[in-house]
Amino acid sequence: MRSIRLFSRVILFISGTCWVQLSAQTISWWKIEGPYSGAIALLTVDPAGDIIVATDVSGVYRSTDGGGSWQSVNNGLGLQHESVLIEDSLNNIYAGDIRSGLYASTNGGTSWSKTNLVGDVQCAAAISGNRICAGGRQTVSISNDHGTTWSSSQVTTDTRVEVASIAEDSSGNIYAGLQSYHPEHPPAPAFGGGVYISSDSGKTWGSYGLATTTISSIVVSEGGKVFILTGASIYSAAQKSNKWTEDDAGIQYTGISIATLLSDNLGEAVAVTNTGIFVYRDSTASWESVTPGVSLASITSGFYNPKGTSYAGTDRNGVFCMRSSTSAWVQCGIDPRPVTSMWSASWDKLFAGTEDGVFERDLLSGGWLRVSDGLSHSIVYQLYFSALSKRLYASTSGGLFYLPDKGNYWNIIAQQCTYNIVEAPNGDRYAALNGGILKAVGGDDLWAPVQTIGIPATNIYCLALDASNDLCAGTSLNGIFISTDGGTFWTQAGVSTPLIFYSVKTIEIDNERRIFAGTDTSGAYYSDDLGVSWIGIPSINGKSVTGFLVNYPSMYFAGTSDHGVFVSADRGLTWHSANNGLTDSSVISLIVDQQDHLYAGTNKGLFMGTGIMTRIDEKNKVPSTFSLNQNFPNPFNPTTVISYGLSVYGRVTLIVYDLLGREVKTLVNEVKRPGRYQVTVDGIDLPSGVYLYRLATGSYVETKKMILIK
Repeated sequence: MRSIRLFSRVILFISGTCWVQLSAQTISWWKIEGPYSGAIALLTVDPAGDIIVATDVSGVYRSTDGGGSWQSVNNGLGLQHESVLIEDSLNNIYAGDIRSGLYASTNGGTSWSKTNLVGDVQCAAAISGNRICAGGRQTVSISNDHGTTWSSSQVTTDTRVEVASIAEDSSGNIYAGLQSYHPEHPPAPAFGGGVYISSDSGKTWGSYGLATTTISSIVVSEGGKVFILTGASIYSAAQKSNKWTEDDAGIQYTGISIATLLSDNLGEAVAVTNTGIFVYRDSTASWESVTPGVSLASITSGFYNPKGTSYAGTDRNGVFCMRSSTSAWVQCGIDPRPVTSMWSASWDKLFAGTEDGVFERDLLSGGWLRVSDGLSHSIVYQLYFSALSKRLYASTSGGLFYLPDKGNYWNIIAQQCTYNIVEAPNGDRYAALNGGILKAVGGDDLWAPVQTIGIPATNIYCLALDASNDLCAGTSLNGIFISTDGGTFWTQAGVSTPLIFYSVKTIEIDNERRIFAGTDTSGAYYSDDLGVSWIGIPSINGKSVTGFLVNYPSMYFAGTSDHGVFVSADRGLTWHSANNGLTDSSVISLIVDQQDHLYAGTNKGLFMGTGIMTRIDEKNKVPSTFSLNQNFPNPFNPTTVISYGLSVYGRVTLIVYDLLGREVKTLVNEVKRPGRYQVTVDGIDLPSGVYLYRLATGSYVETKKMILIK
């Protein structure tokens, strides 16, 4: 009896949608860069446009392609936490920290050697004449030969005082900002701090005011102003004047902290803040915001280029870049972060949910845009788009959120930890929660708890709907429950199987109402009798199953947390490993987009599968644009299928021509609604050769070639 059921399913499969059947061995994977994580402590950009960054935990990295790829450049670099990262005009790089001294690289970071600088290094700057100026405890040291020899001088006689910042003006004057100290037990006086100046290349120093004030950053603008950063405030003074005035108009807003001061390639003073970058305008005597903030991340370091690409290092999300012609930050490095969920809007948009918000891939640059405003720092378990409400939903550890159509700020629906959403054809939506289920009726986002009679008090990890709108729920340590009345009354499935003791993290139901379930420790199961009995899938047994994709007739897919991806070419009866090129086997999420591209989100970023399947029908989804697809198969004998998409209502013609332009067959000539269509071309009465087929509707016209070989 079972063989008869299987045979009938195969007949349905063949007579329904046209697919190209491929084997699991044809699948291969390639790595997609990003989205990224990582804390960036320091960032600099050399005259050639190469980016060098120091991270908090993994050393120094360099990118020679604008952030597209990164190379670790730590060979011989013995640092714990870099506090210095500079480059001179000859592209020599210097890195250092307080404990380990200063290191130099003359080959772009390929190798490093420790300089002969004695003592600790608090700060450093590249000054004129390819000299390096380093500040330490009490002293400033200058090297003219890339750190081989140094000349040192005392800025202050107090051995407890450290030089915290250094800069040089266009006249060759060197400025040193000192660290101040305030005793724990007054009335002992404060000491240290202030600005000092040297007009003789660091040989002698004189006070320039602001004693007992810590000067954490100094920059001298091309216009002749000296700017200093003292705590949260900026002060300025004219050159050769020690009359300091507070000068942070336009930059002092609630929540803004200033990380550092620097100059851009036009010589303007730049303030890098946690919420964006500001440039001082002499014409208005105020600071002007020139970049926005980075969503959910604090900017720690930056480089501003008014006529090119600017860069920002952040405290948790790596590096971002922004072209001068745009106003949005695009992520460009360094460490790939786990991709916990995905959603593909169309051929040109891919969203990735991570353990810290949502990112959208910018196909032009290959980088990632952060789209997490309103989400807080949440793990995104699922991204789901509702065609009815035209909203993208995020099920997260911080609650259930939605992004309005064409919106850019996530709105919260529920504050409970939410794992996933499913939607019925009538628009009813169900959300699996930490301890229950929410339901929204129709297209409105008015969510209310469901009573869930029959399910014990436990976490609902996943929900699935079958073709009859029956609900399946996967729970924590209680297996699967099924409801046939919209979620009110539930019965436990598989009561005679061990499944009732497992945590079920993923459920999918195929078009034949077969249920596929993945557990967190005991592999995968499926049921072909609506959950009464369950059969273990031996080839996936013993693994943590993180996701299924089971409504793609060419192949079914399963992701696991420790053994990568498994594929079935016979609708789930047998499964095989398909991990060629998948360098990380910890698969967290899987999707197939509208172009039949398979994506796997892993603990080490995102992978795309190639050689998967070719589909000729798009399940009659309404496309956003007109399209005419290549016929399949091609070449053909004697029949082939042409598919096309219509985005608006109108008259459509689809005509086959020979190479002389003579009409051979009229396949379509009628008014059609928006949707996806396919038509079969029968060439049994045509001679072998090359033919053209032309789709015309409104102002849209497209022509493609096909080949008939007999």
